[in-house]
Amino acid sequence: MSDILALQQQLATLLHPHIDGDTMRVDEVQGFMCAVLSGPDDIQLEDWMPEILGDENLFSDAQKAQILELIRQLSDAWAAQLEARELTLLLEDDEDGELDYQTWANAYLFALDVVNTDWFEAANDEEFEDAFYPMMVTAGIYDEEGIDISPKERKESAEQLAATAEQFFHYWKAVQNKPQTIFRGEKVGRNDPCPCNSGKKYKACCAKEV
Repeated sequence: MSDILALQQQLATLLHPHIDGDTMRVDEVQGFMCAVLSGPDDIQLEDWMPEILGDENLFSDAQKAQILELIRQLSDAWAAQLEARELTLLLEDDEDGELDYQTWANAYLFALDVVNTDWFEAANDEEFEDAFYPMMVTAGIYDEEGIDISPKERKESAEQLAATAEQFFHYWKAVQNKPQTIFRGEKVGRNDPCPCNSGKKYKACCAKEV
């Protein structure tokens, strides 16, 4: 944990001079990257640097390279925490001196707007959407819609934020690891190469499962 804190502090030192602009705070970086790391899209960290840095011209090439390496190491650590269901949220204080869960949740949801896959469309599952409730409450989405949320419900939703992020990480991992059905257009002979490209004959491979 001390290594992660040191990495986070190094990243904060590099990003902090520019956070009054479009540059993300470190808590936003964590929320954003936890969503990117969890989803079904291939991850190329370089692709997300413009979202994190905002105006890239504010940073030298050396700083950008250093930031990328720090985010790479932190992403590995955050992914491991998500995998183990031990995510430690990196939170700053809000204007009232309370832990700022809302900024973290908004950064997570922002990632869903910029990744290639529409999570809700890909999942096509009402329970999947329902699982987003704590994230949406904490981000203040329902406030914009005029829906009344009690202080107790807000507190409980904020406390579920890490567990909610862990849940989506494992949801997409399960989807990715789900065996794929092989659809065969032409008839495959039992002694033909198996269409799954295993290198085996069809009779010794997928034909056993039919």
